Amino acid sequence: MPTTRHTRTAALAVATAALSLTAACGTQHGTGAAGEGHRVGNHAPALPDAKERAAWPSPNVEHGLAKGMRLPLENYMLGYPAVVDVENARDIVKTQCMQRLGFQFTPNPSGTKPAASYDAINMERRYGITDPAKAVAHGFSLAQDVGDPSEAEEDAELAREDQESSAEGWDKAMNETCIPEANKTVGVLFPTDVAGDLAAQSLKATREQPVVQRGLASWSSCMAGRGHQVKSLDDAEGRFARPEGAGAQPQKAEVSMATDDVACKKAVGLVATWYKTETAYQIKQIEEHKKELQAEKAHDAVLVKKARAVLASYKTAR
Repeated sequence: MPTTRHTRTAALAVATAALSLTAACGTQHGTGAAGEGHRVGNHAPALPDAKERAAWPSPNVEHGLAKGMRLPLENYMLGYPAVVDVENARDIVKTQCMQRLGFQFTPNPSGTKPAASYDAINMERRYGITDPAKAVAHGFSLAQDVGDPSEAEEDAELAREDQESSAEGWDKAMNETCIPEANKTVGVLFPTDVAGDLAAQSLKATREQPVVQRGLASWSSCMAGRGHQVKSLDDAEGRFARPEGAGAQPQKAEVSMATDDVACKKAVGLVATWYKTETAYQIKQIEEHKKELQAEKAHDAVLVKKARAVLASYKTAR
């Protein structure tokens, strides 16, 4: 029987490129869509263990030029742990529902692979690479394997998916009974993303402001003085294709450009300037969209409370 394939993508998307707004735990998507249940793992629902949780991103930037920085819209965003809890709680409800109806559903748990950032702002890399120690050790790359599964992992998951969802009536049970049950018991993750949309707007708008443009021009001039002819942050990072997965050693040229990139940002005060400019911009956005943002925050609070109740009950029953 034909099925609709659904692949869980990065939530807090992977954000290795400069100026990227993603999250890495499971993309910020509306989980009430038909076909959501077509994700098959190789075991029953399991929650991330202590070792996996220890690798999760911190809500605060702890090192580098962005240390201690937090933008106003982050107060209206779900953090990585909350997104993981909601996704896992929904999967528990769907698994139990499908078992009750006589079907198998064995999704891979969320939160077992480190995320690139705590939330969609991705403060550490919002203005490109900002940590000199990471630049030396990894160039422009992330320090560990994050985000989406590898191609081989995805192929294996899709093969399991095809086998599992081929049972007669599986699609109908999932889409007409079990997803609605998860929606009712837990709720829908990211039915809207006002905070994320505004954050994307603020990044783009402030990049064009004269004070930031002057900072970028000064950074580019500094880079030229160090032997790097680059016109933008994306230009700098985008020159180095990296093999999939963590642990690959960066080229000397990449390390050189990455470390000079951070050094020039520090020399011209680019990160501090852009952060100050965007903070002011977001404060105005919040004033203009306060009602929508507060409604979204209230929805998220109920969502997380319900999810954690499901997880608590599941832990007790195991």
